[in-house]
Amino acid sequence: MPTTRDIHFHSGPRLKLSGRLYLPDSARDLHAGAVFCHGFGGVKEGTPVGLCTALAEAGYTMLSFDYRGFGASEGERALLLPQEQADDAVAALEYLATQVPGLDPQRIGLYGTSFGAGIAALAAVRSPRPRALVASVGVMSGSNWMRSVHRWYEFRAIQRRALSAIAHKAATGEIELCERLDIMSPEPESLVRYAETTPISMETVWHLLHHEPVDHAHRLTMPVFLFGADDDTVVPCDQTRQFFDRVTSEKQMEIFPAGNHWVVYDEALPRVAEVTAAWFARHMGLST
Repeated sequence: MPTTRDIHFHSGPRLKLSGRLYLPDSARDLHAGAVFCHGFGGVKEGTPVGLCTALAEAGYTMLSFDYRGFGASEGERALLLPQEQADDAVAALEYLATQVPGLDPQRIGLYGTSFGAGIAALAAVRSPRPRALVASVGVMSGSNWMRSVHRWYEFRAIQRRALSAIAHKAATGEIELCERLDIMSPEPESLVRYAETTPISMETVWHLLHHEPVDHAHRLTMPVFLFGADDDTVVPCDQTRQFFDRVTSEKQMEIFPAGNHWVVYDEALPRVAEVTAAWFARHMGLST
């Protein structure tokens, strides 16, 4: 069985970030690994566990981590800035490639899910480490995501609140917080899956309106595999399809017809793990 080991690494202005390694049995160790980028306001104890465990069982060393300001990591609490999260993912890739004994630094992959899919895509553009990228049910355009989950008058109102929060911080240094669901605005089915309270800075909305991983899709040079869900009510599947259309490197896509946003964590998890392991193996030189 795989084992876990809690570690830390540094990112940004000397911030200590909390991470967790999933280590394969020595007999199955492929000396290859990947970083897992989780979703909006999440922590490493949440969605990463299932896939990281499955991929460790397949022989990969997996690293999940808390972005700055969340979970057990240092940083301004609840201040979610997409560009900084991409920087954290790049730092995680460097840690995995250089600080894990026995791991081949030429065999590093990157996996991102939900909001983390777009973060992983940006990190893959910035870092030379990933040999393959897998992204599932991803937010690939922050502005389109905000427009899709809010009615027009709500969208206009939350824009004004975000800019006002930035003005307030500029004048006082204080960060205005809201609840994650105020930004995500999920439909009733989603509320069951987001039962925990998660504070996030209101100004995050303003940064989401300028968070466009889709605009960088053509810059990806490594092979890319995308998962989507047709009946996703949290992140419209059009985001996955539009991103796929703009990728110019080797690419494949699989769309699940049912299961909503969480299909990749629940009933389709074995399929996602199988495909991800095979994609990594193929592009890390582990299979013919």
